[in-house]
Amino acid sequence: MVTTLADRFLPDPDFAEVHQITVGVPPEVAWAAHRAGNVTFGRPARALIAARGLIARARNGRAQSDLPTGPGAFVTLAEEPPREIVQGLVGQWWRFGASANRAEIDGPERFLDFAEPGYGKAVFCLRFLPSGEGTRIVTETRVTCTDAASRRAMGRYWPLIRPFSGLIRIMLLRDLAARARRLAATGGARAR
Repeated sequence: MVTTLADRFLPDPDFAEVHQITVGVPPEVAWAAHRAGNVTFGRPARALIAARGLIARARNGRAQSDLPTGPGAFVTLAEEPPREIVQGLVGQWWRFGASANRAEIDGPERFLDFAEPGYGKAVFCLRFLPSGEGTRIVTETRVTCTDAASRRAMGRYWPLIRPFSGLIRIMLLRDLAARARRLAATGGARAR
């Protein structure tokens, strides 16, 4: 088995999901497309996020406070260009926005040290692996909970969110592959 950067942060996750796509460009071009940013998820993903927001409002009387943007957003834990990047987040997502992500988790040491009961620690990993004449882009989501109660809560939440989270990851991969093909067609990666 290949060791990944994600293994340093969550080597034995309670929950995990992997998605992948192969694109006919070198890893350096796919990495450059990722670094260029501006990922678009499309209407289905926005609709899924909005639906979760409606659940948060119905359950908690307010908007979500645990999306992976803003305070407590994903923070880069490690990267090895052009092979892999790992981002992390700590929260209680099963509470549908009733509590915010832990904003003080601002780097790898705090992520590794965090052990307060009642939380989940998540990593999102993107790997860019040579594959024949192209690149296999892999997204992996891993979650480890800090105690048995949070593991049970996440265990109830995971089957609800996993299909939708997976769909968002698939859309992310398709968008990234399209951007990598466009970048390769314009020769833009050579300048990076």
